Amino acid sequence: ALERLEYFSPFDSRYDRYLAGTYQPTEQEELGMTLFFSNQFTNCNQCHQLKQFPNAAGETFTNYTYQNIGVPVNKAMRAANGLGASHIDHGLLDHPDIDDPAQDGKFKVSGLRNVALTAPYMHNGVFKDLKTVLLFYNKFLTRSSKAQINPETGEPWGEPEVSANLALEKLEAGRALDDKRIAALEAFLRMLTDRRYEPLLEFQPSVDPN
Repeated sequence: ALERLEYFSPFDSRYDRYLAGTYQPTEQEELGMTLFFSNQFTNCNQCHQLKQFPNAAGETFTNYTYQNIGVPVNKAMRAANGLGASHIDHGLLDHPDIDDPAQDGKFKVSGLRNVALTAPYMHNGVFKDLKTVLLFYNKFLTRSSKAQINPETGEPWGEPEVSANLALEKLEAGRALDDKRIAALEAFLRMLTDRRYEPLLEFQPSVDPN
């Protein structure tokens, strides 16, 4: 009942105000929006678009499916929770009612509303910054040696915790993104912040306008 209330899902972000004609996106935000909904340049909307058409009102930015995108182990969290280095998080397959090996390593696609304020990221909190998440996805689209390095650690991204059932068909769809387009996508994601939380964006690092 709470989730049906307008208070829970106000749909009043800058993106929603743009749809209503009361907000004019910046050039960077417009580029990010175009890239996000593109079926040619990015793979974002393959999992993060529920409505049939782009720019539809009430979009939750998740299709509520379960996917394995190859997230590496969060070693710091693993050390803190005491499960040990040999533990494997099997995601959906760990559910007592699921025994299909094809679900191994899959987690529900997260919605992107207020994503700029919900760090750390991924199901295990392995990434601290939103830009890092975008760079992680980009590594599947390019063979550049620089793209294979996690900027937060200065080391390779790490192997998937579960290497089976990777959604490579989706992850490898699209084109490699340069710094300008990465920044534009981040700017668009910041647009998805509810109006009441927008002041908190001032405490988040701004995206590179270039």
